Amino acid sequence: MSQIAINPGKPSVAPDAPAVRELKGRVQSYFDEKADEYTDRHYFETQGGCLWARHRAILGMLRRASLPAGAKVLEVGCGPGLLSVDLAALGYGGTGVDIAPAMVERCKRHAMELGITSWDYRIGDVESLGVSEGSFDIVVAAGVIEYLPTDERMLKEVWRALKPDGLLILNVTNRYGYTACLTPVLNKIKRAPGVSKTLSLVRRVVVGGKYGAITVNFAPRKHSPRVFRNTLRRHGFRIAEDQFIQFSFLPAPFCTLTERLTKKLEDRLDAMDRTMVRGLGSCYLVSARKSVVEDKVAA
Repeated sequence: MSQIAINPGKPSVAPDAPAVRELKGRVQSYFDEKADEYTDRHYFETQGGCLWARHRAILGMLRRASLPAGAKVLEVGCGPGLLSVDLAALGYGGTGVDIAPAMVERCKRHAMELGITSWDYRIGDVESLGVSEGSFDIVVAAGVIEYLPTDERMLKEVWRALKPDGLLILNVTNRYGYTACLTPVLNKIKRAPGVSKTLSLVRRVVVGGKYGAITVNFAPRKHSPRVFRNTLRRHGFRIAEDQFIQFSFLPAPFCTLTERLTKKLEDRLDAMDRTMVRGLGSCYLVSARKSVVEDKVAA
């Protein structure tokens, strides 16, 4: 009896289309130039930056998945490599891939400093990974898919990289999330002369730290959780668990300006995932298994 994989679908946008290359180039340049700032701002500057909640949630999903010891992990969009450090401590080895050379170098340097030898890191494109089919037990894609023009090509590629019944953990930015609801308006305001500089000054005075307002020349996509669940199923995944995280009392940028007063309380707001208003969380995290069907034709 053999196993035949469910058809994960076809990409709707050519990978070499000029618009795709341009977007990937902007994303690569940003994370290459801002590798240190991104890490400090989102993980360390406030001693518990906004990405730690996602980090902890991913580790929680992995623990609940009851994976075999020594499972092999592929982390796409590995960023500064902080997740792989914790995964190594749990006994998981693997490969980290990122489009930004500066991020990959940071990962290698950090792993060397900590004596981690079970992980390797490489520059790569999440839509064309160049790995063998079915070579990983787990794929983690945190903060990646929203920087691509569509979902299809990446989902097809990570499906290919996973073993049968392999685990995919990934997140999207929730279209209906409360914390980031003002982001489109704020990005337009920042384009006005002098506004970004003024906002940066206000942030340094009120929040502290050495970094000002975030300015990017691309707009990460937002997803409808319901639609995204259907997209995952269409591409050959069955959902095992989902979670909404990153709640706040005020939307950004006001939650940033008040975080010295509200952070300890807001750290407890992830409990809202267990309530009827869970859909207001800004980050939607999903754990899904690679589906297979059995060919029952007799040998």
